[in-house]
Amino acid sequence: MDFKKVTKKIKEFDYGAFFGSKAFLIGGCLVIIAAAIIVNSLIPSGQTEKKSDGKTQILGNSVLVDAETNAGTENDYFAQAVIDRENTRNEAMDVLQAIADNPDALADAKEEAMAGISAMAQAMSAEATIEQLVKAKGFSKCVCVVSDGKASVVVNSAEELTAPQVAQILEIVYLETGILPADTKVMASA
Repeated sequence: MDFKKVTKKIKEFDYGAFFGSKAFLIGGCLVIIAAAIIVNSLIPSGQTEKKSDGKTQILGNSVLVDAETNAGTENDYFAQAVIDRENTRNEAMDVLQAIADNPDALADAKEEAMAGISAMAQAMSAEATIEQLVKAKGFSKCVCVVSDGKASVVVNSAEELTAPQVAQILEIVYLETGILPADTKVMASA
């Protein structure tokens, strides 16, 4: 290996074309979004740890978890889950909106950013609808997160969910999003 040849190739490389390419721009945006999500998940939310009795039952591919929490943190869990979900979405939306509004961004990057914004808006709408429909089935609280073809639903239930309750929730998620029950997690938090 000749270091002079390697040095010459490095000097002759067209960095402007590389850093101005669509792939670099899209990859950079994805790295920024991933970093925002990771940072958001690492920042302590002030939430106390919950005790779990370890009960887990698998019904199909949906996971039922019966977690015990004290009454003071019950409301905090659902409120904090909604706040965390909204903060993460807002950060990702801000990044995508900045790309869409950037006059120097490539047309393809703007189109992908707009598609990402549209997908997030659809997911947010589906989450709100699912939460309302699940509450209509008799659960006092519900938090739903839809992302990348998967869904997670947490409901407030003092007892372990029954198979018919899980089936109702899975049906609601499927009818609203088209996400299969195999890609949906249903959890109960007391």
